[in-house]
Order: sequence, then C-alpha cells, then structure tokens
Amino acid sequence: MAGAGAVAGAGAGAGARALGIRVHPAAAATALALSFGTHYAADRRVPGKGLLEKIATKTGKSNFYKLADFGMNGAFHLDSAWHHGWETVAALIATTKATTR
Repeated sequence: MAGAGAVAGAGAGAGARALGIRVHPAAAATALALSFGTHYAADRRVPGKGLLEKIATKTGKSNFYKLADFGMNGAFHLDSAWHHGWETVAALIATTKATTR
C-alpha cells in the first residue's frame, strides 16, 4: 500500500508541475494521508466485517451491496463512489494554499 501512495504522490506532483501549480507540501502530505487512510479502510474487505459492507448494512443498502447480477456489482459501485468522494476531498485539501508557478 505504501508503494501505491508513493506512486500517487509522484503522479500528483508531476501533474501539478505540468499544470503550473505549486502545491504546499503540508497540504499535499495531508491529502495523500487522507487518500491512503480512506483507501486502506475501504479496501480491507473481510466478509461481514468490511467498512463499506457495514455502512451499507447500517443505511439499509445491504441488498445493493450484495448485488452481483444483471451486469451490476453493488460492492464495486459503492467502493467506486467512496473513493471518488474521498479523492475529491483530498484534491481540495491538496490545493489549499496552492499558487501558480
């Protein structure tokens, strides 16, 4: 997982540089830590114990989470939505105090 974080950091840094954005180091570190933490929490899928499965059950969406038919996969869609949401928050944090080059 640490390797994925390093790749994400390098990719985000290269992207920011290519776009002419100077990212504050503390904001970048905070954003990467948030991304790492939320990915780790969501992707530890132990049947009956995973975070996303627990959230689905508590919100009455366990049938959707378990859906795996008609070309749909509820767990996949919930996982994807979780990651997109947290990556948006991480991007907002990363651009705090950002300046142009």
